[in-house]
Amino acid sequence: MKKYAVSRLNKVAEIGKTVNRKTGAGINVSTFEPTGTLFYGSYNRTVTQTYQITGTDVEDTIAIVVRHTDTLNDSILVRLAGIVYAIQSIAYDDDIHGFDVVTLKKEKGAH
Repeated sequence: MKKYAVSRLNKVAEIGKTVNRKTGAGINVSTFEPTGTLFYGSYNRTVTQTYQITGTDVEDTIAIVVRHTDTLNDSILVRLAGIVYAIQSIAYDDDIHGFDVVTLKKEKGAH
């Protein structure tokens, strides 16, 4: 993904993990625990891409663009606007000025 301006990475997401905490009643509840932040930008799928994923397990996902990093993997969660997402896939661009497209799916149970 060569043609993406750094200035479009104008949003901040939290990255983290799920931890189990006990409530006062002794019930385990999964909660999101932030471990860092990540600048990202919007990624719009083309009409062709949208048709290709229709009916697949990635149909209800969103995609964001981040500066290339090796620190992201599918065990990390991402929180955007209060909603926690799991990383479905990462399209890496190893170029020195590269951008990665990260596909996210809403995580169930983590808040």
